[in-house]
Amino acid sequence: MKAIYKKELGHFFNNPLGFIVIVLFALFGNFLFIKDIFSVGSASMRPFFVTTGWLLTILVPALAMRGFAEEKRTNTLETLLTLPLREWDIVFGKTLAIITVTAIALALTMGLPIALALIAHLYLPEILIGYLGILLMSAAFTSIALFFSLKTNNQIVAFFISAVVLFILMAFSGDFVASFIPRSLSDSVVFLMPPTHIEPFIKGILDLRSIVYFLMLIGLFTYLTASELEGRQ
Repeated sequence: MKAIYKKELGHFFNNPLGFIVIVLFALFGNFLFIKDIFSVGSASMRPFFVTTGWLLTILVPALAMRGFAEEKRTNTLETLLTLPLREWDIVFGKTLAIITVTAIALALTMGLPIALALIAHLYLPEILIGYLGILLMSAAFTSIALFFSLKTNNQIVAFFISAVVLFILMAFSGDFVASFIPRSLSDSVVFLMPPTHIEPFIKGILDLRSIVYFLMLIGLFTYLTASELEGRQ
């Protein structure tokens, strides 16, 4: 797994596109934070975290689209599978590399909020818990995006499918679902969607149920991806 992790990180940081994606995300994230302060007149991080969740539906597919699609296009996936590595090691290596890059992008947006927290005496643990939730959600999104990257040998197709799927998951909020699904069913559907489980983190609450939810989502799609890789041998 370590070799795969280093290989994937090397691709991101030896490729100008990787830096461009990270910097653009950081600049846009900081811009949104500053905009909320001046337009809303509040230093609350909640609008920032909500918007960042939506930004992840673009950032994560952009980082994950080459994960397996490029390996298939260049016919290196079969070579990769012949190495003395378990399928789980391959998937985990690629997943951790993307999570690392996402964490760096998120870290670049933390300067202003933390500085403001120190100056305005905001509750710093609440901000850090919010970032933890966003990182967990990005890890879940990564496992989903890598699964769809394995389904095609075209990076653009992988990006598009992943972005659409993640967008739909984010769109399934309570009011939206209740508008076309009976209330008795909509509550269950909404509970299974990421926005429900990122909400406690945004409020500064460490909810064990939400942590387990994201970990289960990561485990499910990691298992599906690893199982499909096993079937290719």
